Amino acid sequence: MPFDFELFEKKENIKKIYGSPAKINRLLYSSKVDIGLISSAEYIQNFNKYLILPDLSISSFKKVHSVVILSNKPLNDVDIIYLTKKSKTSRLLTKILIKEFLKKDVIYKNLENYSDLEKKTVLLIGDNAIRFSLDKKFKYIYDLSELWYRETGLPFVFALWCVNADFYNKNRYEVKQFFNLLKLTKEKFFNQIDELIKPFNNIPKDYIKFYLQSLDYGLDEKHLESLKLFNEYLIKHSLVKEKADFKFIK
Repeated sequence: MPFDFELFEKKENIKKIYGSPAKINRLLYSSKVDIGLISSAEYIQNFNKYLILPDLSISSFKKVHSVVILSNKPLNDVDIIYLTKKSKTSRLLTKILIKEFLKKDVIYKNLENYSDLEKKTVLLIGDNAIRFSLDKKFKYIYDLSELWYRETGLPFVFALWCVNADFYNKNRYEVKQFFNLLKLTKEKFFNQIDELIKPFNNIPKDYIKFYLQSLDYGLDEKHLESLKLFNEYLIKHSLVKEKADFKFIK
């Protein structure tokens, strides 16, 4: 929502597409969209295809609130974790946290539906993560960003604004104009947040405001340090093959 430019200005030459992080990853990778807010893991895995728009991200210092492992038993006692299919970064981060920091092996399965959820240990993202956390039906809530921060002292970068490199090389002016629009939209949104936000999916307005204001939307040296460390762990555990080059539009 902080990047939803159509809240303030309609752009006839820009078609906006919504979707889960996994869907936007696929669309940008296949060049069906030109610019997208994609998972940081998608950038790391396919960095040669993309360039990063500077200064912007979806990140978190300490708790992110919307990327959590929910369980009714301690994580050290868990043998199976069901992973949402909606986010590449969160799935990979879960595996890093469990293996690298807890020194534990577990079985991972895809979360196919929400039946008997309370009998499982599950990774959820977005409004589902918030709703089920607020329901208090799970005894243990593990915030992935908080776990990362506790071990590294760094923010975790969940998503980056990226452009297909080929598109950027042919449309530099238009991409820079869109980049400026995103920055302006973020500024306007937080200046008018009380008027713009509404209750969503049974999540109260006050909590949505708290949640959006608790996120970090920047991209500085600390964020890059975190991205590079995440990349190193992914290589160490054979989840990606090579070190990414973090390249930005100029």
